[in-house]
Amino acid sequence: MTTRSAGGTATEYHLLTTWHIDAPLAEVYEAILDSGRWPEWWPGAEKVELTAPGDSDGIDSIRRYSWRGDLPYPVVFEVRATRIEALMAIEGRARGDLEGTGRWLFAHNGEVSVVRYEWHVRSVRWWMNLLAPLARPMFIRNHARIMTQGGEGLARRLDAALVAEESIDLMAVKDEPKALPGHMREGGMINPLVLLTVGIGAGILATVAQIALWGLAGMPILETLFRDARLTAALLMGPGVLPPPSTAQWDILLVATLIHFALSIAYALLPAMLAARLPAGPAIAVGAVYGLGIYIVNLYGFTALFPWFSVARDWVTLVTHLVFGMGLSGGCWWFAQGYGKSKPSLERQFPSA
Repeated sequence: MTTRSAGGTATEYHLLTTWHIDAPLAEVYEAILDSGRWPEWWPGAEKVELTAPGDSDGIDSIRRYSWRGDLPYPVVFEVRATRIEALMAIEGRARGDLEGTGRWLFAHNGEVSVVRYEWHVRSVRWWMNLLAPLARPMFIRNHARIMTQGGEGLARRLDAALVAEESIDLMAVKDEPKALPGHMREGGMINPLVLLTVGIGAGILATVAQIALWGLAGMPILETLFRDARLTAALLMGPGVLPPPSTAQWDILLVATLIHFALSIAYALLPAMLAARLPAGPAIAVGAVYGLGIYIVNLYGFTALFPWFSVARDWVTLVTHLVFGMGLSGGCWWFAQGYGKSKPSLERQFPSA
């Protein structure tokens, strides 16, 4: 779901996580209330800073949180406490990379403490909103992964058992999950939907990075974009489309876009074959090397047949290929871990919730 914000179109997330921990409710509540110590037991919480103390009950206190999950970017936001009821609820309003509300609810079922965390926010970063149509499921899985680490970390902290844990997307249609294809391989073969998703996603990421780098380098963005579109379209349409001026023509842009994404999907095949064999860090590093190899093939190998590509040899194109390779490898690694697989709903796991 998207909404309009001051910065453009924002993507909303309404997520619910439930932990069942075999520990006294008071201990669970105190550990969560003392968020300044989260980095000691919660792997995703990199840093928590108190920026405003609030009143004697903690209302209006402000803390700045820095989070990092499996995706290669940090998320930083501040939360102002708006409600604190001992052993019952903690609520706050977030502002920063994400804006919205977070709510902790506490209960118990016999000796088992039940903790529910509801996170209703919208993204503020422009690139997250731009990539949301393809990457939203990955952002949700990243949140679920962080929450799983939190439940496991809290259980270790309290020397208790994490009886059950589940995260769901409350905005998804029940019993009709919209998750991306969940397995790198289906029936022993590489899942073509994963290749399609990763290839197109990495192609979009590379395009966004290239446009941003053109701006940083002081290059005329539209003129350079139309020039590169003609270079690419000429692979099928012939060198007759190359002469300037570099202006927009819908047929050239369409052919160039189709070629760009077709090659992106084809280039995803090798990372898909290797991603499951590497941890996340090495997979991204190998992706950068793969991107360098693609740059050499595209800008030095193909120029033997298509010499007009030599005009695009520059540092912007090189860095864009590195980003493209890392996007391919990172996306394939993500799916190789099964993070795109849809999970059963919380209602099916805990009917009484």
